[in-house]
Amino acid sequence: MAQVYAALTYYHTNKETIESEMADETAEADRLEALHYSPS
Repeated sequence: MAQVYAALTYYHTNKETIESEMADETAEADRLEALHYSPS
């Protein structure tokens, strides 16, 4: 249970950074997907 509390505390303490990094990763995944599926 302590690990769950620690993970939640970490997330709430670093929420902006984590969400920014997730948005960056999603944008990169979208870019790569578009590149892969675009006609050559």
